[in-house]
Amino acid sequence: MTKRAVPLLIILTALGSGCAVRPVPVVPPAPVVLRTVLCPAPVRPVLPSVNGNLPFDAPENLTVLLERDDTYRAYAEGLEAAVECYSAQTEND
Repeated sequence: MTKRAVPLLIILTALGSGCAVRPVPVVPPAPVVLRTVLCPAPVRPVLPSVNGNLPFDAPENLTVLLERDDTYRAYAEGLEAAVECYSAQTEND
């Protein structure tokens, strides 16, 4: 009798397992692809080096540091302009 019951129990277990309630899978929304025009971005500047043999506050080093500051500020303004260019293109859609 157990020889007949074993296959029947296996089949019933398989059928019962297939009927279990499954949660509905959550499908993430498809990403939105926006067409944008290439915006100009500044090239990374080459900065003048500070003379390590002179004191940090020597006039020559101060001149170099002020030049580096101006270069950094101009580079940052160019990067901000590139970001604003891309932002303006994506806000319209």
